[in-house]
Amino acid sequence: MDADTGSSSTRSLNAKVGAVALAASGFSTLLLSHFSAALAPARLVVVALSAFAAWCFCDEMGMKKPLNRAGFVVFVVALVAKVELILGVGAGVAGRYYLSFAGFLLLALLLWSVAFLHRQRTVKVAGAIGVVATFAPIVALLVGHLAVGAGTFLGVQALLAAGQGADLADHSFVTLVERLFGLWGYVAAWLLWRGHVVAPPPTRAATS
Repeated sequence: MDADTGSSSTRSLNAKVGAVALAASGFSTLLLSHFSAALAPARLVVVALSAFAAWCFCDEMGMKKPLNRAGFVVFVVALVAKVELILGVGAGVAGRYYLSFAGFLLLALLLWSVAFLHRQRTVKVAGAIGVVATFAPIVALLVGHLAVGAGTFLGVQALLAAGQGADLADHSFVTLVERLFGLWGYVAAWLLWRGHVVAPPPTRAATS
């Protein structure tokens, strides 16, 4: 069988559960991004589901591989910032948490997309699209620090100003990042479900 096609026989229970969790967290993230109300209980449940889904995903990708492990670590940092925002932080520092959440979430998606590039053709295509989709907002953030007015149409300047203590009136950049994660979650879920991402076989200890 062509390794690029995947098959139901190659899917572990972890991959199936992870695919469902990723799809559910992606859908929930996209859904909640359309609401400005706090909805704290629902958002906390989605954060927990996203963490579980990412763990399953990284197990299938190979948690021992540096890119996957680094992606998981920065993803957890993003989720910690999100939890703080959901539970409530002071208005003067909220912008820093939003900036941290958006930045670390983008970095996690970028790292995992780069990891896709080391897989077979179907996954490489998804990885290439993911790299482009996540790299552009990261560049907008970096350029926004250096050039006044850069990324205004994405809400980058408002987010950076909030990081300096101003009130965040424009959440469009954070919403964009959340929706990128939601869409990325759908793609990753499909790859897991179709058997395109399979956990590496366990390594045997070397015998003397």
